[in-house]
Amino acid sequence: MAKVLLVEDDNNLREIYQARLSAEGYQLITARDGEEGLAQAVKEKPDLIICDVMMPKVSGFEMLDILRSTQGIQNTRVIVMTALSQAEDKARAEKLGADMYLVKSQVTLEDMARSVRNILNQDGHSLPKTTATEPVKAETTPTAPAETPDKLETLIGQEQTREEEDKSQPEILTPEQVSSEAPKDESTNQNQ
Repeated sequence: MAKVLLVEDDNNLREIYQARLSAEGYQLITARDGEEGLAQAVKEKPDLIICDVMMPKVSGFEMLDILRSTQGIQNTRVIVMTALSQAEDKARAEKLGADMYLVKSQVTLEDMARSVRNILNQDGHSLPKTTATEPVKAETTPTAPAETPDKLETLIGQEQTREEEDKSQPEILTPEQVSSEAPKDESTNQNQ
């Protein structure tokens, strides 16, 4: 069974990706930032690392640079999965040795899972004998739910609800904006 290290500082995204990859049957290890990710990489020696770029403590770019110069893990496959979509960011990741660069807003969970499968297949890892409808509990994740697909759907629904709520929030105006946008009543000025 292939071992995958997921390094993502956003708790919701980390849980969603973790649930999806666990459903594929991979052994999952997670980290909340680049510093923790590096420590887990050295300790666990994963077959593949998926990391965000914009993270506290150590960025994904810094993490990738350190990985490529650390004995024993320098050849670990790495997928950079980030919100950064600029060509120079992708070029930087490739120069640092990323095997794949995915922009979060441009890929689905299925695209991400397919990318993981493709990279691991290139290295000769056999895929788990499971499908997404057969939940698999990750060995290194004691809190992984027995019903992974249901949790995944719940998490995705919660994230969509949060996004809709954010869009429906009224715009908050500063006092200066209120006074500049308020219609001027000329009759009030004339009576004074």
